[in-house]
Amino acid sequence: MELMVTELFSLIVMASLLFSRRALQAKLPTPVEKHMKWVVYTYVLYLVLALLSHVHILGFITYTPGLARTLIILHSISVPVFTLVWMTAFERELLSAKYASLSATVQTGFLVIYITASLLDILLGSRLFIFSGSLLVTGGYGLPIMFRLSLFYTVFALAVILAHWRVVDSSSRLIMLLSTLFLMLSLIMFQIFRQPYMFALSCTFMLLLRYLSWQRKELMLDTLTRIPNNQAFQEDLNRKVNTNTPYSILMVDMENFRLINDRYGYGIGDEILRRFAAFCSTSFTEAKTYRIVGNRFALIFPLQAHYQLVRIVKALVTETARGWMVHDQMIRSHLNIAIVELPLQANTSEEVMESLDFTLLAIKEKRRQSVIIFNQKLMHVRKRKLDVLSAIRAAILDESKILVYYQPIVALKENRIIGAEALMRLQDDRLGIISPAEFIPGAEEAGLISKLTEIIVRKACVFLETNPLAAARLSHLSLNISADDLTTVEAARKLAEIFEQTPIDKTIIRLEVTESVLLSSPKAVSVSWSLLSDLGLRFMLDDFGTGYANLETLVQLPFEIVKIDRSVVSNGQNNFELLALISGMLARLGKQIVAEGVETAQQLEQVRALGIPYVQGYYFSKPVPEEQFLHMITETNK
Repeated sequence: MELMVTELFSLIVMASLLFSRRALQAKLPTPVEKHMKWVVYTYVLYLVLALLSHVHILGFITYTPGLARTLIILHSISVPVFTLVWMTAFERELLSAKYASLSATVQTGFLVIYITASLLDILLGSRLFIFSGSLLVTGGYGLPIMFRLSLFYTVFALAVILAHWRVVDSSSRLIMLLSTLFLMLSLIMFQIFRQPYMFALSCTFMLLLRYLSWQRKELMLDTLTRIPNNQAFQEDLNRKVNTNTPYSILMVDMENFRLINDRYGYGIGDEILRRFAAFCSTSFTEAKTYRIVGNRFALIFPLQAHYQLVRIVKALVTETARGWMVHDQMIRSHLNIAIVELPLQANTSEEVMESLDFTLLAIKEKRRQSVIIFNQKLMHVRKRKLDVLSAIRAAILDESKILVYYQPIVALKENRIIGAEALMRLQDDRLGIISPAEFIPGAEEAGLISKLTEIIVRKACVFLETNPLAAARLSHLSLNISADDLTTVEAARKLAEIFEQTPIDKTIIRLEVTESVLLSSPKAVSVSWSLLSDLGLRFMLDDFGTGYANLETLVQLPFEIVKIDRSVVSNGQNNFELLALISGMLARLGKQIVAEGVETAQQLEQVRALGIPYVQGYYFSKPVPEEQFLHMITETNK
């Protein structure tokens, strides 16, 4: 009676799994999950036949002798059938397709022979299975063959699991090992005691555990492409880093994918991502493909030689360049590919991700290369960037490490200093003086630029407050404002608080902005602009002539002063015609003009000839410390 209750309980559990949509329809990535539903089917078949046999054996229902013999023999056949299906499911995941197919064919052959002999026994009488008068199996070779055949399947599967121990993740291999051992032990107990209690309980427990594993696998899949997601990538990466195994990792970024979505719609964009994921999964069977986020994918290969990497990259680039036809639209894409080889120096997953991100950033900065392998040279560059970032963080905590240098702006007509641009310099005990060209981009990437702006604004205000005579001799002091300072209203409010707390003439301050900053988030910029303008602060347009600025911006926004970019001032081709064109246009619009980057006598002569009133550049002075700048104001303005 207890056996029937156990089998009935197991049948209810398995029926729940069968009716679970996630268990049957989830398209999971490995062969084991694809074949596991057949394991459940054959186990349900075993349980149904077991219940039908046992209700007769226990006397609840009486069958005819022929039907009783048939059910008992079919019940015996279902044991090796179920065992084979379960064990070959594991083997399909661990072995190559060729060897898994060969193994399944050989093992199925043995099973077919046993099934054929058993069915003949049903038709021809008791030969394999000898029954007593009460229709119980009391002899014959049927049950011993069933036991040995099933045990053979489990032993073979166990050998395969142990031989391929490192191929799968720890949770999956633990389930494989426990399932095989439990099944093996329950078969032995079945043979000894002729009671399949443990067989039913252990199989039910392990299949339930496997089902929970299915659900976890589902959480590790990208919902759009049905390939492993970023969480799966991070777990696999941690495992590979910890085992110190050589691997090649490719981070693939589909460039400007937002334009595809904007032009063709998100439906077509999603289809492109699905097709690219399918291409990677089917074309590189030796690798595992992941969708990290959006249009970014990762592929993890066993360590590849250079020529192999060339082949892989060529296949990826060729496929995306060839394009995909979606809804009568031919869609093509360009790839950026960062390659990192494990192990690295520190060999942590964080180091690998930083190296991949750094390499992709290097690709986007250089633009000339779409594929870069992270090597020793890049390792030194990345280390320098990390050192600079550490120096920035330290300087934010200790503002004495941030120095303010001033570059004079000279009025040519009076030949005197009438203004200056305040520029940051970063001083580190180990790295020395770090140039803005190096630490400003790093601060912007790390989201720290607004903190630096607050510091230089505070220091510049203190300079004007403590040197009132020098301040009186300046028509303006300009400070550079980043995109984060204007597009984030909270950052603009903090700057406004600093200006409000300092008793200086706010009209002296000029906030330098580029048009690219203004275009980044017009609504937020408008709010920040009004907030700062209400204090009496004025704005000046920087880098005019670089290709961003346009007449509409000049007319609509109240820029009194416009700086012509150094690239225009230093461009002597065609007798400085571009400089003449730009300066003439600005003069007609009534703007005050500063020629930036004047470094030679020829450039100064041309600027003077065009009637540009103000200049800034190395010809007069490089940026200098505060004390030197104060001395220069005193000497030139006597």
